[in-house]
Amino acid sequence: MMKNHICLFFSLIVLAGFSISLFAQTKNIPLPDTDIAFDKGPAVIKQVQPVYPASMLEGGWEAIVYVKAFIDLDGSVKEAKSEKIQIKSIRTDKKDTSPQEKSTDGKAFEESALSAVYQWKFTPAQMQGKPVAAWITIPFRFKLSKKETKPEEEANRAKTEKLNESIRIAIENILRGTEIEKAKKYIGKAALLIYNTKTLNLYSVLNGEHKDVRLTEGKEVQCVNFNIKITDGGSSALIVLTSERPKGKNKRVHSIILSKSTSNEWIILNWHVSF
Repeated sequence: MMKNHICLFFSLIVLAGFSISLFAQTKNIPLPDTDIAFDKGPAVIKQVQPVYPASMLEGGWEAIVYVKAFIDLDGSVKEAKSEKIQIKSIRTDKKDTSPQEKSTDGKAFEESALSAVYQWKFTPAQMQGKPVAAWITIPFRFKLSKKETKPEEEANRAKTEKLNESIRIAIENILRGTEIEKAKKYIGKAALLIYNTKTLNLYSVLNGEHKDVRLTEGKEVQCVNFNIKITDGGSSALIVLTSERPKGKNKRVHSIILSKSTSNEWIILNWHVSF
């Protein structure tokens, strides 16, 4: 009888040891959708605003997208997903002053919010003074003017969005040195590049004819503070942006003037780089 009790006792010890070992191995491995405790939340150090989707302007749509983002130990956003969206239209009929409830899934708002949040940077969350990865929820608000948007304002805003989608990609490719041949279609043959104290033909610079001029900064370059202003009734535009390499090194300010071609395409006329 004593021998059976002893065997049972040692069996319980072995099982308990296995349970403790299993807990020790798994307690520090966060599951992708599991909230992680922290006593000091992440702080934003780089914030990129989402682009207002052109497809949502016609109906006067507004939205709040709640994005759940996973902030890693280095402060970058490793994963993000739309947790909830609230959407409504502020356009009104002449017979009805209440907002029109039209059917839309708001996917364009979600895509814009997710595209923006992946460019954010944080100081990581902390638990007892040590950095930890953490999930946080960020609301992205897409809001139009309280006054009803006029058709010409909508058209101008749509032009800005179209310009943003095409030219921004071309400019980023030029600065990163990728797909430059595709970007050249947005460069006028007589376009000028003002680079430090030099004034050169921009097209010839992209063709590699000026070895001492380095407009391309490498694949790691980031374009921030990207601002577009449409002028002259939609026939001209001014783009101002800052390019920077990782850890804030080698910042440059770019001022780019564009004009509409006879085929109604945007063409870069002047590109000025400030060091």
